[in-house]
Amino acid sequence: MRTRWFFLALILASIVAGLQHWALADSLYWRFVWFDIPMHYLGGLAIGALAVALIMRYRPRLYMAAFAAVVIGWEVFEVVIGSPREANYAFDTSLDLLIGTLGATTIYILARYTIWRSN
Repeated sequence: MRTRWFFLALILASIVAGLQHWALADSLYWRFVWFDIPMHYLGGLAIGALAVALIMRYRPRLYMAAFAAVVIGWEVFEVVIGSPREANYAFDTSLDLLIGTLGATTIYILARYTIWRSN
């Protein structure tokens, strides 16, 4: 396991957890409709960093599969727990997946041109 990438994932996950706590306490998701966009981007960064920490060699398909499993699992989890849904639920979910993918892609590019560059 790559320790630096793992700690980056923990730091990013801690930031997401702290922002989530603040957002729920102060109703930020309802006051600012855009607030979930940076949250999903940060979540994508955290998931991507964790995947880089755990995948020792350059394996783009495994990276994409791991990321897809986590983000799709998260969206299913939101449905199962009864998270409030808006009238434009399909659009919101699609946007969430896109923004999270942008975060994971950012980490992928960073890893590809640093630790995975020799492969």
